[in-house]
Amino acid sequence: MTADTFRATAVPIAAATFATMLGFGMMVPALPLLTAENGRSAVASGLLMGAFGFARLLSNLPAGVLVDRVGLRTAALVGLGVLFAGSLLAIAPLGFEVLMVAIAIQGAGSALFSTAAMTALILKAGPERRGAAMSWFQSSLLLAFAVGPLVGGLLVGPLGAHVPFMAQAVLAVAAVTAVRLLPAAPPSTVGTGAPRPADAPSASLIGPALVAGALMGFAAFFARIGAGWTVIPDVGLNSLDLTPGMIGAIVGVGTAANLAVMPLSAAGIDRWGAGRTLAAATLATLVSLAAMALAPTVAMLWIGAALLMAATGTMIPAAGAVALRGVDRRHTGRAMGLFRTGNDVGMSLGPVAVPGIAAALALDPPSGFTVAAAAVIVAGAIALAVGSTARTTLAENRAA
Repeated sequence: MTADTFRATAVPIAAATFATMLGFGMMVPALPLLTAENGRSAVASGLLMGAFGFARLLSNLPAGVLVDRVGLRTAALVGLGVLFAGSLLAIAPLGFEVLMVAIAIQGAGSALFSTAAMTALILKAGPERRGAAMSWFQSSLLLAFAVGPLVGGLLVGPLGAHVPFMAQAVLAVAAVTAVRLLPAAPPSTVGTGAPRPADAPSASLIGPALVAGALMGFAAFFARIGAGWTVIPDVGLNSLDLTPGMIGAIVGVGTAANLAVMPLSAAGIDRWGAGRTLAAATLATLVSLAAMALAPTVAMLWIGAALLMAATGTMIPAAGAVALRGVDRRHTGRAMGLFRTGNDVGMSLGPVAVPGIAAALALDPPSGFTVAAAAVIVAGAIALAVGSTARTTLAENRAA
């Protein structure tokens, strides 16, 4: 398969993935208005954000099962339908509790569509371009996270706090146009011409590669969100007296650096190998965290944020490529659901655990970088141990 053939499918699917996540980013500047109009405190903003993330976390594995059973196209359409329904419910002024349920429904729909889209890209790319597939998917999510708050900030003021949900409903409908590019069949039949025989031996789903990949995906998001979106703003505001605008620029430049290296990440995974690329990106992540912990200066925040975002942005697709090693085609959707669950656990836990552990140990704000680095090291050690045990078992089986 040529690069042009792959891009002809990847671009629309990535664009649809971007569309399904844009509304979530747009919601960020609307949160204070939404909580105020419902008579809630600022803490309620976190509950609304958490409802989306928690619903995605719980929905990833069921989404993978649905993809494997009913097919990619049907699963994607169901996901967009759920996202559309949640968006309409969020528009209605029915109170805070209903709004939180509506946002959770959006999260579930987003998880289902994202799992189907990610699986379709991987199958279209094949093993030889798996890094490119992961990078396309990751880039679409990152761009939505980066652009969403900016677009929301421009629209919420003149149009009101519910405009992100209106936009998300429209975007969910627009994303349907890309669904026709997804195979209608389950992953087990895509590219094979026929389904697997009913009596074919069942392959194990949770293998050491999937466990290792999910662990490293967790570590990447834990460090990226926990340190990049929590510790950097805390250090910038409380230790370096930076303005919110300057902090936003530091994180924004880091995200831009991540997007810039995506083509290199894809090439590294596909040509150099997913395992080697993952190891190099993990080392770069640790270097960035150590540098910001040891020298928390304005200049180091600029450099460290760019390196952290670029390195973790490479870790995630590389970890995904590792997770898929040896996965049976019948279980591709489930494997993606499990891998994305590890990612979402890191995304949800990082912003709470990193500053929370530092505060519990009475450490200064820059020590949060050390906490994040420690989590990456622990996850990496466990992943290596899992891989080493699997290789030893395989060697013993061969010898026997």
